[in-house]
Amino acid sequence: MTKLIAQHGPAKGRKIDDGITNSNLNGVVFSLNDESLDSVEEYVNRSSVVSRDNSFLDPQFYYSTYDSTILKKLEDIPVFPSNVARRDWRRKNENILSFLDFHAESSNRISNMLIAPGFHIEAIDWRFDYSIDIYNYCVENFESNSYALSLLLQTSFFASKENVKELIDEVNDQCEVKDYIYLTLCHETNSDSNYEEIDANWLANILNAVYQLQNLGFKMIVGYSFMNSILFSMLNCEYVASGWFNTLRKFQKSRFDLTSSFGRRKKRYTSIPLLSNIMLDDMYRMLEYEHLDIDELLSHTEVDEYIANEDQESVSFVDLEHQYWESLTILFDEFSNIGDISSRIELMINKIKHASALYRSAIDFLDEEENTVAANRLKSSSKHLSTWLSAIEIFKNIAAIV
Repeated sequence: MTKLIAQHGPAKGRKIDDGITNSNLNGVVFSLNDESLDSVEEYVNRSSVVSRDNSFLDPQFYYSTYDSTILKKLEDIPVFPSNVARRDWRRKNENILSFLDFHAESSNRISNMLIAPGFHIEAIDWRFDYSIDIYNYCVENFESNSYALSLLLQTSFFASKENVKELIDEVNDQCEVKDYIYLTLCHETNSDSNYEEIDANWLANILNAVYQLQNLGFKMIVGYSFMNSILFSMLNCEYVASGWFNTLRKFQKSRFDLTSSFGRRKKRYTSIPLLSNIMLDDMYRMLEYEHLDIDELLSHTEVDEYIANEDQESVSFVDLEHQYWESLTILFDEFSNIGDISSRIELMINKIKHASALYRSAIDFLDEEENTVAANRLKSSSKHLSTWLSAIEIFKNIAAIV
């Protein structure tokens, strides 16, 4: 069964503890760029629900090749490298080795798993090769209950099937221990308002890469996921991580900080029937179509009574963050009851078609009413569904799943 864990970031408050207590989360992957190691360790030690068994530490080593001005608390770690170049690992630069020692010791203080530091990978080049080298180095030199190869892959990497094939072959040949992979997708910067939108062929290759890595014997942890985490649950990944801000649900190199937005922040609801994290105002607009009932759009979560009564004032943004996790967990539980990949894919396809039909009925009505603005908003909110459907069909063909 796929387990949902929190992607740690700023302003955590009691979100993680409450999420685990309410059975909506199964753990957390920590970021030392947002909270110091001492603070994280103190938190793990005093929490009654967070422990070494369900805590993970993201090394965030990719920051070492980025502009150092974006560093927050990582800058306070004396051995965190900066401006790392190709020659540095080849020469076993002392600062990199010191950071590996620091990271292994830090992980051991809070976690039973050592996630090996890795680079930001855009092609099969030295960053990919050295990420595997560092993983093997960690396995050989540091004791841990389990190990994870860290792969931060640019989504454009998946434009090429050959990239995927070479990745699979190299990981299979070069990784001496096949344990876990901590996979993060770095999404391209675009102006699309639908956070899930991605090229269907790229997504198909992503699904295939995950599937093939699982077939090699790796257990998958997918970081910084959003509604697309449902697709990784379809593949029966071990863990998916997702946070409470959009920047903790979709990794983009250009967006590391929580930025203030103009205007009033809009409340969003995670609708299982719609497979969407949709603005409540847009969901209520769908109900103008008299043949759609609110019950058809609800996820059977704790806040549904308020949502059904359109009582937004009684539901806080934190409530809706928990409702998001709760909805994903409900879906993951449903997939966990299905043993084979073909049946899980069929269930996913049926859910996408049902969600599309719900959207289409409201869009057609609003178009007839000449409410173009509202119709276009729903078209944007549902855009990812056709992409998912196409990607799944392409993936099935590539992976020869019948």
